[in-house]
Amino acid sequence: MVTLWIVPSDEDSAKLRIIMSMQSSTSKTRSYPKFHPHITLAAPPSSSHLTLEQLRESISHHLPCKIRIDFKSVNTGNHFFRSVYIAVQPSPDLLFLHKCIHTTLDLEPRTPLFPHLSLCYIADEDDAAGKERQEWRNQLEISGRIRTIGVGEEVNCSKDGAGNDWISGFDAYEIWFVDCNGPVESWAVLHKLRLMPDP
Repeated sequence: MVTLWIVPSDEDSAKLRIIMSMQSSTSKTRSYPKFHPHITLAAPPSSSHLTLEQLRESISHHLPCKIRIDFKSVNTGNHFFRSVYIAVQPSPDLLFLHKCIHTTLDLEPRTPLFPHLSLCYIADEDDAAGKERQEWRNQLEISGRIRTIGVGEEVNCSKDGAGNDWISGFDAYEIWFVDCNGPVESWAVLHKLRLMPDP
């Protein structure tokens, strides 16, 4: 299955990875695999047999050269791929892009809780009684890595949590096409598309 991601810049990705690298000392099995920070725009089923070129052509040319991503809140979920995630403000540009892709490809959206950016993946077997995911999120708050600003939340990406490297969102310049077959850490980027405005 090839999925479409909108991703932070290298600099912002590196910041988010600091938070994403946190793990529970008791974790085991499939929990806490490494993955690139992203918002899933589309996840066409394998049965659709869409080519990479068709997926590329689904990206509208009527877009700005960057899409602003603003964080709304840090939440706990009940699914491996949405264990702890940042809910994102659904901006007009982001919603337009999401709708355009699915309309062009004639697909029903398969992007639960869109838009969101996952911070970690925790397997059900490690989330006994729903504690592991909630405790991971709680640890962010206890260590001072989450704070509320206006209508959203921001996260502290300093290495020790004691610094002042807060981000409340990022500007996204690229869409990635990613082969998500197999284990998470085997996922492979097939193509990167730079957002470009109309000439």
